[in-house]
Amino acid sequence: MADYLNIIYDQKSHPKTSYPEKLAKHLFNSFEMEKGQIFLEPGCGRGEFLSEFNKLGLKCHGIDLSNYAGSILDKKVDVIKGINLQNEKWPYPDNFFDIIYNKSLLEHLNNPDKFLNEARRVLKPNGKILCLVPDWESN
Repeated sequence: MADYLNIIYDQKSHPKTSYPEKLAKHLFNSFEMEKGQIFLEPGCGRGEFLSEFNKLGLKCHGIDLSNYAGSILDKKVDVIKGINLQNEKWPYPDNFFDIIYNKSLLEHLNNPDKFLNEARRVLKPNGKILCLVPDWESN
């Protein structure tokens, strides 16, 4: 469903909040990220988190199935649209990113092993991958 952003995550039902800013700052500090590091968010959606990580000085890239991905971003953030993250090769060279981040994405994939293998391919040696998934038992 390439149009999921306009159908499920429209601005009326899911307005922007301060949560992305707070989480980005927390993760930036907790995982000792540094300004200038190259950052990828697969499944970036509208781009709320990319926008906040960009403000913190990371060189941000996003990739998403939706042609509406990154709709709230400025031109400083590169977003590649229309890519199936679990079935297609990502359009990045090997060992390119310092950090790969995703939130509430893995639990929606039918082939998370393919996703993670592709993430490993584009991640630099000693890079960081941060996969945040919901903990339904504690919710």
